[in-house]
Amino acid sequence: MVATETLEFEGCNFFRLRLTYSVLSGRPVKIINIRKDDDAPGIRDFEAKLIGLLEKVTNGTKVEIGRTGTHVVFRPGMITGGVVTIDCGTERCISYFLEPLILLSPFCKVAMSIKLKGVTNSPGELSVDGMKASWLTVYNKFVLNDEKLDIKIQARGLKPEGGGIVTFTAPIVKTLRPVKRQKMGKVCKIRGQAFVSKVTPSLAYRMIDSAKKAMHGYISDVFIAVDQRKGDSGGSSPGYGLFLTAETTEGVIYQAEAISRPKGESGDPILPEDIGTQVGHLLLQQIYLGGALDSSAQVLASTFMTLCPKDVSHFLYGPLSVYSIHTLRHIKQFFEVEFKLDSYRKIETEDDDDEKIGSRDKAMVTAVGVGYSNLNKTIL
Repeated sequence: MVATETLEFEGCNFFRLRLTYSVLSGRPVKIINIRKDDDAPGIRDFEAKLIGLLEKVTNGTKVEIGRTGTHVVFRPGMITGGVVTIDCGTERCISYFLEPLILLSPFCKVAMSIKLKGVTNSPGELSVDGMKASWLTVYNKFVLNDEKLDIKIQARGLKPEGGGIVTFTAPIVKTLRPVKRQKMGKVCKIRGQAFVSKVTPSLAYRMIDSAKKAMHGYISDVFIAVDQRKGDSGGSSPGYGLFLTAETTEGVIYQAEAISRPKGESGDPILPEDIGTQVGHLLLQQIYLGGALDSSAQVLASTFMTLCPKDVSHFLYGPLSVYSIHTLRHIKQFFEVEFKLDSYRKIETEDDDDEKIGSRDKAMVTAVGVGYSNLNKTIL
């Protein structure tokens, strides 16, 4: 693999993934024809902020953006980490910026302590709560030292005004460790949080009641707390939402969430009862899909399996998401690592009870790491 060879891509899809893998692999990327046929061509404000964030946590990164913004040449530098504060704007959720940070964080020179300001929960996007619950458990399997690992929501910010504050801290390591996660376990408890910002707390109890009704008869150990935010800790916009997690006997965490319609957006308001029912059904759907991790965290597991020492890692995934499939294709281009996918139907044991397996479209994902080592880490 020639590290200096520039990879060329087209379009705005998977922008953060390409830049993140460019930093990790040291390979420059050139992205052309970004929204060239749009009324407003070129990169968006949030993508420019993402480039700025990557420049802050690296040293020596050079970026060239064309005059119209439709092409970007990104030459990565060394990952330095450190203490950084960034305003993420209100176009995208903070989790959009957290994804590259989590993937880069173990390989910094100085441990990351990042303060992000913006939107913590947004319709149709993975929220900061979801990332904290499902991503950090997977992160812990590859990185043993979890003493500084945390995503803290200091203020919850909803669209359109935002106003949320999140701090992300992570440890640094020399190398990751190979992982074998082949069992899902059985769901033993469901936990959740009904959050309300600048609205009456009675909405939270209505969401909790309907969520419990939606999951009635599945499991008895259900506890949903209320997170009421006022003043600065509630951000700048009113709203409410529900976030649920299911934990299995093997320590696997599945998550589901939904949120009210942002203030000022067209359409009928979404009732708290509808949110509760929707999240209850989404969580049961995620449990049915199964796997030894939540669907949203497949990207993290695939990336870390690639960066492991030259040893075999196994991970049981539920059905692969579209984003996860494209992640595997990008890993092949950047790191020249191919994954072996086995259908779960072939490897399931005779005594597995059909009813308790859930979806049969699971995949046992196997990969040999590239032997990635943190050369930036300061040796004491």
